[in-house]
Amino acid sequence: METTYKYRVLYADTDAMGVVYYGNYLRIYEAARGDFLHKVGMPFSKMAAELNIVCPVVNAEINYHKPAVLDEEITVKTSIISLRGARLVFVQQIFNADDVLLNDIKVTVAFVDMEKRKPVKYPYEFDKVLDIKD
Repeated sequence: METTYKYRVLYADTDAMGVVYYGNYLRIYEAARGDFLHKVGMPFSKMAAELNIVCPVVNAEINYHKPAVLDEEITVKTSIISLRGARLVFVQQIFNADDVLLNDIKVTVAFVDMEKRKPVKYPYEFDKVLDIKD
């Protein structure tokens, strides 16, 4: 399953050169992951409120190809490539309006019990909405 998330680059996203500051891509990717989880019916807020689970990022491997610029509309494509034990791995890509790849990332999040602060197996509810277990 793949979702798309549209985003218009804000002035606050850019640096002195007028391009998206490298660290701000992480925030844009976070928004797209949240959107993905809403679309599959398992938003972060539901996991926290109903399951007492949070999902911190434990690894991020990002590649910068070309810059996004002020006021440019970009598209973030998000998919899940692995769901195993206490880990969920996303692959995300940012494209410009001409469908040129600007940036890509592989992000691993962990499922963590909020009170115990220890990893827990992914919620079984994911079995209902995803078909990517390995």
